[in-house]
Amino acid sequence: MVNPSAFYPAPAPPSTPESGKFAKLTYLPFLLKTLANSMMEWPLLRASITSGANTNAKPTLTMRPSADVTLALSTPTGLYTPTISSVQSLSMHSLASCIAHLAHLGHQVPCALTPRDMPRHGGTISVSNVGAIGKGEGASPVLVPGGGIAIGRASWVWDFCPPGASIPGERRLKVDVSWSADHRVVEGAELTAFVETWRGWVENPERLIAEGV
Repeated sequence: MVNPSAFYPAPAPPSTPESGKFAKLTYLPFLLKTLANSMMEWPLLRASITSGANTNAKPTLTMRPSADVTLALSTPTGLYTPTISSVQSLSMHSLASCIAHLAHLGHQVPCALTPRDMPRHGGTISVSNVGAIGKGEGASPVLVPGGGIAIGRASWVWDFCPPGASIPGERRLKVDVSWSADHRVVEGAELTAFVETWRGWVENPERLIAEGV
């Protein structure tokens, strides 16, 4: 075997800012990753309404090639909505680092988030992690245009099995999720089908192995 690394050294891994380092991996990066994969299967959830160039022009529906997700971030100086672009192309560890970095910038006084972190086009879905604040199990997000998700607090519950099952039930981890959608883009039936697609990713995480998460 010949090792030519002296001529072609291995590229250095990308540096992670101190604000992007995290101590533990929470459920949020996993939920965002599976959400992005579901958005890639449903183009309408990657669509947004674009206003016409003038007042007489009709608005158009713009399909984006990537899953752009906006996070609702509560900070000491108010609510900010930074956007993570191309979530489907990021690993869960990269997502965790990105979320930690945005949270760090948002909690600076004054806020250190820049227009680059909050682009004008934003994301097509906004996520509010209300469960991280308290014991709330859900909310009713009203986020227009686009769609909105409110993720509640995860809790262990006793899930009863149907009559006749060999066991009476088992403990399961439950996360309540509330949805809203801009019906100019997505119908209720389409949103319901999309949620079931997302559920398939969340409840079958082994599907992520092929993607090298």
